[in-house]
Amino acid sequence: MAPRVVVVVNPTSGRGRGARLVPKVREELAALGVEHEVVLSAGPQDPPRIAREAAEDGVEIVAALGGDGMAGMVGSALVGTRAALAVIPTGTGNDFAGFLGFKRKKPMSVLPSLVDPEIREIDAVRLQSGDRVEHFINVAGAGFDSEVNETANRMKTRVQGTAKYVAAVFSTLRRFKPAKFEITVDGQPHPLSAMLVAVGNGRSYGGGMKVCPDASLTDGQLEVCVVGAMGRGAFLRAFPRVFRGTHTTHPKVTMLRGARVEIAADRHFDVYADGEQSVPLPAAFEVLPKSLRVVMPKGAS
Repeated sequence: MAPRVVVVVNPTSGRGRGARLVPKVREELAALGVEHEVVLSAGPQDPPRIAREAAEDGVEIVAALGGDGMAGMVGSALVGTRAALAVIPTGTGNDFAGFLGFKRKKPMSVLPSLVDPEIREIDAVRLQSGDRVEHFINVAGAGFDSEVNETANRMKTRVQGTAKYVAAVFSTLRRFKPAKFEITVDGQPHPLSAMLVAVGNGRSYGGGMKVCPDASLTDGQLEVCVVGAMGRGAFLRAFPRVFRGTHTTHPKVTMLRGARVEIAADRHFDVYADGEQSVPLPAAFEVLPKSLRVVMPKGAS
């Protein structure tokens, strides 16, 4: 018997693609014999609330229909529960769905996986600043990275996905100055002047930017990418390498690895986790091994 599924929809994902896809999703799940409920999110508080309520009600799978931010909001709420996260990718980047092994541009191809699901346990990350505790499942960043996210969110343009992110990079670079970071990994301090610090449970964000190319969802470790201070021209020359994951060998890039990461800076930065604004620095990142159940394609590694 197919499990019960609650589909949480971000109707604005992919410039409205999420909302347009709802009738097809309902029709296909009914044809597959999957008992389901589709709930449209009215704002950022809805997805985690709906996911928690579904888990408490004994629903086996909560599917996030949207982009990486939606997957993060739903997945974070399911950490430590028996409900599994499924991702139906309708956003502009869909990095996390791709990391799980699904086709990033074909959301309907995920639905057959909900009939007899292959469920695995993966790591999630606890993120704490002061008394505030959040969770994330893919990548979080602070510094230039978080300011690019803020710029991208403010941009009024029809351009979406990677192209929008790249445009935000160029816009932010004109005014950004490096900061002094104190990065402590498993108790070992690393004081560095840097552009950005990215903490990866997953490998990529921003529509294919492999910022933490050796990250694993199941190894109990976080990969940390620190991009050191460099001039505007040097940064622009190095930037394309992140799409291949070869930036890690750049002399200004430091890669670190550990189960607990603490980050502080000499000026204010917010952490952006799974593409959404989260807690301010200073903050601590801690792996929660095998704390989240996820639906993966049959036979995925």
